[in-house]
Amino acid sequence: MNGPPPPLVRELAELGYALMHALFQEAKEALGRQGLSLQRAHFLGLLAQGVDAPSRLAALLEASPSQVSHLVAALEREGLVERQVDPLDRRRFRLSLTAKGEEIQKRAQEVWLNVFAKRLARLSPEEVQAFRDILVRLVGGAHG
Repeated sequence: MNGPPPPLVRELAELGYALMHALFQEAKEALGRQGLSLQRAHFLGLLAQGVDAPSRLAALLEASPSQVSHLVAALEREGLVERQVDPLDRRRFRLSLTAKGEEIQKRAQEVWLNVFAKRLARLSPEEVQAFRDILVRLVGGAHG
């Protein structure tokens, strides 16, 4: 096997999981104070990124189409999301954020960034840059 020895791989995997778990827990609590769940925040964030097809949203959220349908209905009732008929296929619809939805999504994104920034503040500026460089390599350079 190439790469680090298995005990180190195991330790890094556990630490990576622990970091993500801690970030999600902190974000969940902070978002909860804003009246949002992680799933709703993620959903609104995907819409803000231009993902507008319910089937694609379901895949990215790892949710069933019926779960997404219920979520869309709830977010529509709250005035955060609206549907439009897909001009290319009138049997389908596309989703978009309303002005209120955009505002909520921006607040949710701020919450997530603040949670992550709080963790990163434990590192020196040089360590933050090294961490960024390592993450870029680990995700395959997609953000480099």
